[in-house]
Amino acid sequence: MNIRRLALYFVFVMYQAGAFVFTYMVDGHLDLLGLLKFIPWFKYITSLGMVLIIADVTLFVIESRASNRQKKDLIAENEGLKAKISGLQNADGTSSDSKV
Repeated sequence: MNIRRLALYFVFVMYQAGAFVFTYMVDGHLDLLGLLKFIPWFKYITSLGMVLIIADVTLFVIESRASNRQKKDLIAENEGLKAKISGLQNADGTSSDSKV
């Protein structure tokens, strides 16, 4: 994993921990009327969680596309090198087909 993905997961873990603490407080350990002023904040914080999930999926798609491009480039380079080797073997008069 790259550093951006790890940083994103760290932020997501902190978000989850905050959501857990909030739900634990709402579970009856504090006065609910005292927490009513924080409910709008929780709405915004949960939307941040959705943004983090979308960012993770976006990073995954970007990395997979880059990986596919790199793979195609390596395959093309490999085919080019195979053609050069074949050309050199044919120029020397030896080929892999003549060795039976």
